[in-house]
Amino acid sequence: MKFAIGAMSAGDVLDRGLKLLFARLPTFFLIQLIALAPYIFLQLILPLVGDAAGPGVAVMGLVALVLYIILIQIGTAATLHVIIEEFIDRQVTIGQAFAFALRRFAPLLGTSILAGLIVGVGFLLCIAPGVYFYVSYIFASQVVVMEDLSGMAALRRSQDLISGHRGRVFGIILLISIAMFFILFGIGFGLETLLPSREVIPTATGFRFKVSVVNHAVQVIVSQFVGILFGTYLAICATLLYLDLRIRKEGFDLELAAQRQGEEAGGATPPDTGYGPA
Repeated sequence: MKFAIGAMSAGDVLDRGLKLLFARLPTFFLIQLIALAPYIFLQLILPLVGDAAGPGVAVMGLVALVLYIILIQIGTAATLHVIIEEFIDRQVTIGQAFAFALRRFAPLLGTSILAGLIVGVGFLLCIAPGVYFYVSYIFASQVVVMEDLSGMAALRRSQDLISGHRGRVFGIILLISIAMFFILFGIGFGLETLLPSREVIPTATGFRFKVSVVNHAVQVIVSQFVGILFGTYLAICATLLYLDLRIRKEGFDLELAAQRQGEEAGGATPPDTGYGPA
């Protein structure tokens, strides 16, 4: 999908994000499903572990959370690779996206954990520092994937890029996040109302809960699919904002245009080793 290369307004970011999402929707879905398959499987079998208040479920939930934090990095890197290549009108296969993601996995995981710890401490101290750090590091994944930086260097780079545009970036991300929250909440509430995951059964001493495995599976699958859809759209818009700021501040549109012209002229495609530093 070919886009005009240049600075983008908020409307351009949202509109191009939708177009890109639906243009490569099967690819994005498959990437996330493959990356998150073990996590989704754990979510599906959670009711079979035992009592919802028992230690087995708590341990399984913790394992699922750790697994999600690890696996989402692979899906994120692969998704970002597809997005950036699409922006210069060059398509990559799912295999190429995962090959690229595995090369970026370790620095992306380490940087994400570091950013998460700083943001978490910020929220513990006060909400304002947490929001400040969250917005400052919003482009950390894009920096790791595109510029081969990691750790504090990637976080500082993200903070430098967003300087002077913090309100605009935060507003767009907040708008998408609010829409995502309400839609997911509405779907979850509707599914729980129509297909309750637990049934209350009276007993001689009170009552007990019986988990409906089928209803639970339906809820997990639907919520994961919708979550993938919105999560991918958020990643696309964040990446477009990242490219927009590099275009505004560093003339990155000239480099992107040169790459596109090289492809259109039939020049040799360089090895897929990354995008190089800024």
